[in-house]
Amino acid sequence: MTATDGPTLRLELSPDPRLLRVLRLVASGVASLGEFDLGAVEEVRVAVDELGSTLIGASTGAPIELTFDLVDNNLCVEGRTALSSGAELEVDPLTDRILDVVATSHEWGTTGGVAHGKFEKSAAPAGVAS
Repeated sequence: MTATDGPTLRLELSPDPRLLRVLRLVASGVASLGEFDLGAVEEVRVAVDELGSTLIGASTGAPIELTFDLVDNNLCVEGRTALSSGAELEVDPLTDRILDVVATSHEWGTTGGVAHGKFEKSAAPAGVAS
């Protein structure tokens, strides 16, 4: 591992809304490994809740697969799950508005019957509010 490498965590969970609290706990734990202040850690928790909720709602019952990558104090969380044949991912406009506020960037899509979402959050440099 080099100085710019950070931890990568892969997580698979069943599409059960009760597991969102576990997902938030994992996300805050990974964010705390970087230089995220408490406010930014809370924003990561909110963002991963929106990502997880959207994918759970879209899932056919297939597992939700998530990857957390922390590199140079930038956290990237990607998730995916299978959709019903011919279905497209539907994202609540409020979810997009929330992610516009709490994440550095985010995106959604559907490819080959798989819904996917991603957000990135950058830690503010020391002494700068996030």
